[in-house]
Amino acid sequence: FAAISCIVRSPRNASSATVEIKRHIATLPDGLLSQALTKVVAGAGPLSGGLKATLDELIERTAHTATMEPTSIISKTQMSLIETSIEGRTEIKFKYRSQTAKKSSVRAVRPLGLLYGRFGYLCAATASRGAAIYRLDLLEDVQATNTPFEPNPHFNFKSWASESFGIYHGDELIKVKLRFSKAVASRAEKITLHPSQVVSNGRKGTLIVALKCRGHRELIWELLHPDWLGQVEIEEPKALKGEYTEYLERAKRTVA
Repeated sequence: FAAISCIVRSPRNASSATVEIKRHIATLPDGLLSQALTKVVAGAGPLSGGLKATLDELIERTAHTATMEPTSIISKTQMSLIETSIEGRTEIKFKYRSQTAKKSSVRAVRPLGLLYGRFGYLCAATASRGAAIYRLDLLEDVQATNTPFEPNPHFNFKSWASESFGIYHGDELIKVKLRFSKAVASRAEKITLHPSQVVSNGRKGTLIVALKCRGHRELIWELLHPDWLGQVEIEEPKALKGEYTEYLERAKRTVA
């Protein structure tokens, strides 16, 4: 919303604001939302460097808008460089320390796109490895190499992103079948968990949601949402049931 506000308020400076919107459009299924956003940015000029828009300014001006989730601080300079490299198809390098690594290492990658969830992520590949994600707030000393690259013609960023459940993207495409109880069925049917989902009515007023996705860490988080905690059953696959149980056991150990 802040990015859209920037376009309306100051068209001459709108190109940086369109970056996030166009990146987001690329991850959306075809529909009214993607069509509406496309119209908003249609006359805003070419993409250029910019930072993921925040709602801070809009909150200050309107006093009736707020953001209610954790946010990360990301360098505007680094974001501008990354977005320029994505558009120009040039490699970048940076120091990166994952959440489990003991020290940073230098990565040279081919940036492909940006993903936004609770945090911002860079989707990038290397000459020998397919797409992987890097948390934007964990990147350090981002540098342009000006080394051009040709993207894999068989890789489609929009399709790749649409297969993921949230940010995390596993190697295996899994088929998931969920059953929501009658008590929460009416609420669950108003939520689209994933673009691939197929919804049907089950026995005794339950709601069945079937979907296919790669990576399911955020799916587990969603199943623990207060709206249906204890009211949704994982019917398939067996491996997801086991991972869900293990997740709960790890959580219990923190209060032991």
